[in-house]
Amino acid sequence: MMPEKYFEMIMNENVDNEKVQKMEGLYGTALPVIIQKLISYAAETVFLSNGVRILSYDEIIDAGKDLHVDFIGKKILPVADCGENDFIVYHLVAGIWSKYNIIDEVAFSKKSDLMELLK
Repeated sequence: MMPEKYFEMIMNENVDNEKVQKMEGLYGTALPVIIQKLISYAAETVFLSNGVRILSYDEIIDAGKDLHVDFIGKKILPVADCGENDFIVYHLVAGIWSKYNIIDEVAFSKKSDLMELLK
């Protein structure tokens, strides 16, 4: 799927309040609408044409345990696997997107728009 098509699909998604409330409970904060729509659409993994793999809801919930990174404590929410141990994450406190290397635990390529990282 093309990144633009994926973005269009999530923006047209209805919010699944049960999923959103569970995620907000884990992170202890309200989620922006784009994250609400993204996790509502994330029933399964989605593979984009550029090699990015959008995480499923269950993968997002289990990311800290599976990837051995304290995403919840760092207030960053992983949404996509870019390969090479790099993930697209949303920084809940700063309100920005970035890539995040789970080995070095460093954020880079910070952007205000998710599409800039998905392309």
